[in-house]
Amino acid sequence: MKRIQIALSLSILLIIAGCGSDDSNPSQFDNENPSAPQNLTVSGIAINSIELGWDASTDNVGVTGYHIYQDGTLIVSAHTATSITIPNLDEETFYSFYVTAIDAEGNESVPSNTASATTEGTPLQFTPTLSEMGLFEGAMEDIVPANGVQYYEIRTALFTDYTHKQRLVRLPVGQTMRYANSDLLPLFPNNTVIAKTFFYYLDERDPTLGKKIVETRVLIKLQEGWIASNYVWNDTMTEAFRDDVGGMIDISYIDNNGTTQDIDYIIPSNADCFECHNNNNKTFPLGMKLRNLNFIPEYAGYNQLQYFSDNGLLLGLDDPTTVSSLPNWANGTLPIDERARAYMDVNCAHCHSPGGSVAPSFNMDFRYETPFSETGIYANRGEIEARFASNAPIYRMPRLGRTVVHQEALAMLIEYLDTL
Repeated sequence: MKRIQIALSLSILLIIAGCGSDDSNPSQFDNENPSAPQNLTVSGIAINSIELGWDASTDNVGVTGYHIYQDGTLIVSAHTATSITIPNLDEETFYSFYVTAIDAEGNESVPSNTASATTEGTPLQFTPTLSEMGLFEGAMEDIVPANGVQYYEIRTALFTDYTHKQRLVRLPVGQTMRYANSDLLPLFPNNTVIAKTFFYYLDERDPTLGKKIVETRVLIKLQEGWIASNYVWNDTMTEAFRDDVGGMIDISYIDNNGTTQDIDYIIPSNADCFECHNNNNKTFPLGMKLRNLNFIPEYAGYNQLQYFSDNGLLLGLDDPTTVSSLPNWANGTLPIDERARAYMDVNCAHCHSPGGSVAPSFNMDFRYETPFSETGIYANRGEIEARFASNAPIYRMPRLGRTVVHQEALAMLIEYLDTL
C-alpha cells in the first residue's frame, strides 16, 4: 500500500512538473516573413503570354512557394519555381506583375519589384493597298503620318535619282526600340514598320506647286526576321498598290536651275530590295543606324536620339554623346575623307561588306568603321571613279537605285580619290 502511495505521489509530481514546463516555455511558432523576391523581369513576350523570372527568396525555415499578382490581383498561388509563363492574355495589352514569397506557416513577404510589359499583336502582313497599312491619315496625297507613326531623318542619305524621301517608323503599342550598345541598328520589336516614300516636287524652285509621289517601300519586323514589299502610287496619288515585280516610270520635273529633267525612274523588284537589304541571307533595314540618326533634325529642334528617348521610342540610351555620329557627306566644311567614307558607307557598304551581295574575292569593305587599309579603296580608286561616273546599267555603281549620275557626290569623290 505504501508503494502505491509513493508511485501515485511521483505521478502527480511529474504531471505538475509537466504543466509547469508548459507555462514557462510556450511552443515556438514561425512568424518570420520570407525575404522579398528580387529582380523580377520579363523574359519573354508573345501575343497571348508573358514569361516572368526572378531570384529566389530566403526564409528562416524555408520558402515553399510564390504568389503571382497581375495588375494587383492574385492569379497564381504557391508556385514553386522562380519562373512562370502567364497565359491567356489579350494581345497588345499592357500588364503589370509582382511576386511574393510564402513559407509553410503562410507568412508572405513584401512584394518584389514590379515588372511590366505589353503583349505582342498578331503578326502584321502586307495589305493590297498602302492605305490599309494605316501609315497615313487624311488625304493620301498629303502623306501625313497617322497617330503613332514617327517621322525621322538621317544625316547622310542613299541617292535615288534626286528624289525626296519621307521616312517613317511605327512601333507596336507599348513597345520601343532598344539600344544594343552599338552605333548601328537598335533592337526593333516585332511588328515594327519602317516606310520610305519617294517623291519629286514638280518644280524644285517652288514646292507649293505640288509633287509627284512615286513609291513607298515598306519593311515589317516579324519574329523570324524582316520582310519587305513595295507600293506604287497611282497618277492621282489617292492610293498606292502593292507591287513586288517592279518596273519603270517616266518622271519629269523642273530642277532648281529651271531645267526640265526627264528620268526613267526604276521601281525595284522584291529581288532587287533583297540584294541590298540582305546580309548573310538575313534582311535588315539600312538607314536607321543610330550613328546616322545622331544629329539635330529640323523637325525635332534637338538631338534626334534624345528626342526618341524622351518620347518613349528608344530605351536604354542615356546619353546620345556615347554614340558616334556619321558625317554629313554634303557638308563642305568637314574633312574630305570623312565625307567620302560616309557617302560610301550609306550608298555602297550594304553590298560591299562582309556578308553582302558582292563576293569577298573583290576585297572591298566600304563600311565607315573599317580601317582604310582594309577597305580596298586605294587599290580600286580608278574603278570606283569610273563606275560612279558611268550610267551604263551593268557597269555603274551603285548598280541598283539610280539611273542618273549623282554629279555633286561624284565631284566630292573625285576630290577624295585624288588625295590618296
